[in-house]
Amino acid sequence: MREHTERYAAAHGGEHPLTECMPWAEAIVSWLEAQPEADPHDPPPMWHGPNRFGPRVVSADELTLAIAEALRLATAVWGEPLGDLGLHSVQNVLRDWLRWDVVPGAGQWPAPDGTPYIAQWEALFTADAERAKEVASCVNWAIEELEGPWRDIQMSTAWFHRLRTYKIVYARLADVAPLLGLTMPIRVREPADYINVPDLIVEQAA
Repeated sequence: MREHTERYAAAHGGEHPLTECMPWAEAIVSWLEAQPEADPHDPPPMWHGPNRFGPRVVSADELTLAIAEALRLATAVWGEPLGDLGLHSVQNVLRDWLRWDVVPGAGQWPAPDGTPYIAQWEALFTADAERAKEVASCVNWAIEELEGPWRDIQMSTAWFHRLRTYKIVYARLADVAPLLGLTMPIRVREPADYINVPDLIVEQAA
């Protein structure tokens, strides 16, 4: 994690990787909040409370930071630009690190020092281990919610290109950027992987 942060900062004018992750996390939470409420006759979901984000009430700010941290971890673990991350890679990484007792703020998992998020990060990840695990479970659910809409995206050209090239196709973060309202160019390793994905603009990552 520390080496990844240093490499990222060197390639992005000193910026911390969590800074790039925050707009994605904010967009995901905004998209979740805009979804219609479930039918009251359906079985109760895993989350409850006034904002649906967790077994105990989890604020939108907490969920946003937790998703951003999951994105930061996933980029370091998988060595991929944000846009190329598989949704499944993001979905479980935060919960796994906490379950494996990797200590937030320690050497293997450094805090995002020098960012505006440091105080909130420490309050969420270092003050209450059980609370952090609860929020990580909410991240798992939040990312899973994007899988269904991804299947409805008309992206046959990109789909067949990936199948021919990699022999596997899975949902990637860049695929859902238009769904989330993100209109800026998305940095990816191979722009050809995203041919004709509707409303998506990609550019070569550094």
